[in-house]
Amino acid sequence: MGQKDIVTKKYLARNDVFADAFNYFLFDGEEVIKAEDLKE
Repeated sequence: MGQKDIVTKKYLARNDVFADAFNYFLFDGEEVIKAEDLKE
């Protein structure tokens, strides 16, 4: 099960994926979070 967590963490570390996922779940798909505005 640890391998799934690592894969998911790496996938969500991509700014475009993170922004898309959170915009979908929190804002009904409206682009509020922009990938280019994210930083670590």
